[in-house]
Amino acid sequence: MPPRPRPDRREFPTLPRRPIRMVLDGVSYLPNIGTMFRLCDAFRVERLYVCGFDLEAHKRRLLSAAAGTVGWVPWESRPDAAGVVRESRAAGYLVAAIELCDESVAPEAMRCDAPLCLVIGAERHGVSAEVLALADQRVEIPSDGLGGSINLTTAAAIVLYAASRKYPLDDGARG
Repeated sequence: MPPRPRPDRREFPTLPRRPIRMVLDGVSYLPNIGTMFRLCDAFRVERLYVCGFDLEAHKRRLLSAAAGTVGWVPWESRPDAAGVVRESRAAGYLVAAIELCDESVAPEAMRCDAPLCLVIGAERHGVSAEVLALADQRVEIPSDGLGGSINLTTAAAIVLYAASRKYPLDDGARG
């Protein structure tokens, strides 16, 4: 199968985006944030929210990991993830926290019957208790290894891929 053509830089801002908001809850490690920009670009996520960390988008470690995507991924910095989650719920979004919990489901079992607000927390602390209490569902990546978990950007990539299949893009051959 030949690779799909990439969109033209001039046309890209006009292309549809998936109704997915990606919320980083306390993530401050610049390479992880940069990789999240790349993921949000790859899956044409509606908006990336960097919460609990005053992001300076010109930092070299961020720009290196983002590989040029900071310029065209819609994003904003917010003081706390709970505020974004509350706004999203009020706007009709389902809230899914990517977190290891007793009641977590695998990505393929995630509900996607409304726009989706995905929240992922920092590696050491995870999603905050306040946001977990607001979440409609919790999603985890099953792990068979001794470590018990995987890097947050890898987990986000798996969950974003599963979610993106449930929100196809309507722009011809791409998507």
